[in-house]
Amino acid sequence: MMSTQQVFTRVVIYALVLSAIDALTGRFFQAHPDPNVLLFLGGTAWVSYRLAAAGQERLAVQAGLGLFVLYAGAFVLWTALLVGWNGSVPWRPRSTMWAVVHIAAAPVVALLARFAGSRAARATAAIKPASD
Repeated sequence: MMSTQQVFTRVVIYALVLSAIDALTGRFFQAHPDPNVLLFLGGTAWVSYRLAAAGQERLAVQAGLGLFVLYAGAFVLWTALLVGWNGSVPWRPRSTMWAVVHIAAAPVVALLARFAGSRAARATAAIKPASD
């Protein structure tokens, strides 16, 4: 089992790397990118699920939301640094409602992933034979 510090160190690294990839590919393929919803909500779910499945349920939601917040902030910073490259412009959310929906989705995704990870851990524990 990883310590809390190890978990959050990895979350910070994942968020920075994923946001950089998202910002760079968005700037490469188009002048006005939006963040990839699959990456930031999928990353949130993946972190929450994996921690819960590994028996660290108490950290699952916090780490997933930490990834979401760091990813969002880092994406904005990366895109700000890349303004002007490829004729690009600063990233702006499509609308306030778009931002609210995605921000509200993050805790729901983290909780659902934690629940699924906990179920997977229980199912795995029930299948393992008891060792003597």
